[in-house]
Amino acid sequence: MKSEENGIERNQNSPFLNYIWDFDGTLFNTYPTMLKALKMAMDKHDIHYSGDLAVYIKQFSIKQFAENYGNPAFLEDYHQLEHDLQMQTPPVFYAEIPQILQNIVADGGQNFVLSHRDATTYDYLGKWQTLFTEIITSKQPFARKPSPEALLYLLEKYQLDKAVTVMVGDRPLDVEAGKNAGISTLLLDENDLFGQIADIKYKKWSEWK
Repeated sequence: MKSEENGIERNQNSPFLNYIWDFDGTLFNTYPTMLKALKMAMDKHDIHYSGDLAVYIKQFSIKQFAENYGNPAFLEDYHQLEHDLQMQTPPVFYAEIPQILQNIVADGGQNFVLSHRDATTYDYLGKWQTLFTEIITSKQPFARKPSPEALLYLLEKYQLDKAVTVMVGDRPLDVEAGKNAGISTLLLDENDLFGQIADIKYKKWSEWK
């Protein structure tokens, strides 16, 4: 069954009930602004990188880039620059995501967020917070992905059946976290960078079915 609004499948025959969502690059297309802030911070600290930055931060993380090529001051400057840019032009959901989230809830499922962002996660989600059973941010004392610690917390707290729970993300570390927690994985890989590393893979959310 499809929503009349945008043709997104209701997923009534989906094997999953519980969806644990990554934030950046999965729910929200924040990467263009993140990449701009990263380049600004690199210019400020005279840091040079000859590879493809967009691929690096997808494959690893900005935190790892800072550890390998920068310093603590560089990472602090990046976060401030990125925050300022996002405030100037607040990020928005991928177009299909609100309907997908609503359909999951309408079909008796649950959504969760597992974000490496701070409390700004709530600001960006805005009125859509009500579609999530729980939102985990960097303010909570869980190890970062690919550690399964936060996922295991959700599984235990809400007594989620692993067989019908899926980790949804856009990077290998999201997939690794899901596998480490013993649940299924769904990867959004817009540029087809990572091959078939997840149980399910989409290049765009309009493929949702």
